[in-house]
Amino acid sequence: MKNPLKPTSPFPHLVCFFYLFVFISCSKEGLNSRGGLIDPDYKTVTLKTGIIGNIIPIKADLWYVSYVKDALTGEMLRDATGKKLKLEHTGSVEVEDGWLQLEKTANNKLRLTLLENFSDQPRNFVIGILSADKQDEVNFIQTRAERYELVKKEITEVKGSRKIYVSAEGCTAMTLTNSSNQERKADITAIFKDVKYSSEFISENYGAFEWLKTADSSLFMDELLINGAVRWQGKVPYTKGKTFENYIKSGDKQELLLKPYAHIVVRGEFKYLERTCNYIFTIKNRGSGHEFTIKGIWKQKVPLTPHTIME
Repeated sequence: MKNPLKPTSPFPHLVCFFYLFVFISCSKEGLNSRGGLIDPDYKTVTLKTGIIGNIIPIKADLWYVSYVKDALTGEMLRDATGKKLKLEHTGSVEVEDGWLQLEKTANNKLRLTLLENFSDQPRNFVIGILSADKQDEVNFIQTRAERYELVKKEITEVKGSRKIYVSAEGCTAMTLTNSSNQERKADITAIFKDVKYSSEFISENYGAFEWLKTADSSLFMDELLINGAVRWQGKVPYTKGKTFENYIKSGDKQELLLKPYAHIVVRGEFKYLERTCNYIFTIKNRGSGHEFTIKGIWKQKVPLTPHTIME
């Protein structure tokens, strides 16, 4: 993912790259009477985007991040081990869920990476800076972007993951009787009524399923080819976990010709195909142009061919 801002530039110049969608609001009064470490014009940052590796200028040679807290509740933010977020020496720390990372660089800069806020609730947090007897704060207010766009899909079927098998899963049996002396057609659609396509998305990435917030969350995935022929193509719901679609659609009908005075039991079987694919989605914040990637696994089961068995 490219950093749209130059992390080595002063913060006022960094913000210019987001001038349409990242707004810096001035604080008329310092957040701390002992301020002076942060330029007053940049103590409150309001934005609708994620940012990567941006430098926050600090007016001190010796400084450290003494706390990071929720601006509304005052609760201290913690890392994955449960420790309060602090940054004293060269290196980096990040919050438990990974949406905020702070780094003290080798040249004594404070570099900040902030992931997108996919919640409808604004994210409001404060970074406390301490240097000798001076203390100052930077207040961030981050809201969800108005729209995200899928700009690139990379889908790779896992080699050797295909499995083709015959199963009675989703099938049932029915008894048919023809008491007349004439052949007649019998509707046997019901023996396949519970046969389903299935799709399953798995991803542990931050915001993997939260960025797509529309009435129709379906996405086109790679078509299924068998010996060069398309056996499945279309959309599947992009959501965490499994979703299902009926094989039998409205208006579908399968019939069997019954001989005179026939009495038979008919049951169904199906040839299924299962496969696993890796996927990488590149998502763009339509407001700021900020891009990020989502990686995961997509599993699919496709009913291929019905079999009718008469007993």
